[in-house]
Amino acid sequence: MGQQISGQINHLPEKLVKHAGLVRESGYLTYEEFLGRVAELNDVTAKLAAGQQKHLLFEVQPGSDASALWKVAVRIVCTKINKESGVVEASRIMNLYQFIQLYRDITSQAAEVLSAEGAVRGSSAQLPSTDSCQASMWMGRVKQLTDQEECCICMDGKADLILPCAHSFCQKCIDKW
Repeated sequence: MGQQISGQINHLPEKLVKHAGLVRESGYLTYEEFLGRVAELNDVTAKLAAGQQKHLLFEVQPGSDASALWKVAVRIVCTKINKESGVVEASRIMNLYQFIQLYRDITSQAAEVLSAEGAVRGSSAQLPSTDSCQASMWMGRVKQLTDQEECCICMDGKADLILPCAHSFCQKCIDKW
């Protein structure tokens, strides 16, 4: 029976499988692990921004994590800062689900870039460009994540209503339900 279910999972749309993985990951995430990921993302983006003018800073929005239901209420602020002038150039607020998506994206790309950097140290080859890791590009990804809220019922329509718990619904599903 277990093989039958896993075979059916392989036939699910990739988007649905990814969504299920993110939901599962957020379900098992402890508050301490979450704070560790915020700190890790700050460290990783600082390493990737070495020698660049801008970097990203992640922080938990004050008070958004104060209740026992922190997973549905927490908001993470992503700020793009000019290191030379200290000026905040852009800022976006993410929910936990969006943060986990961004965390996966940045840490997987950072692992590739930083491992390539380590491999190059011993040779005379040129260091791979970290242009693809610039703060502006990652801020664009944050914008994409926060703009792409989709209906959690049909997972197809653009969200017209987003509840405080981060569930979002399209008008068609609101009318139907």
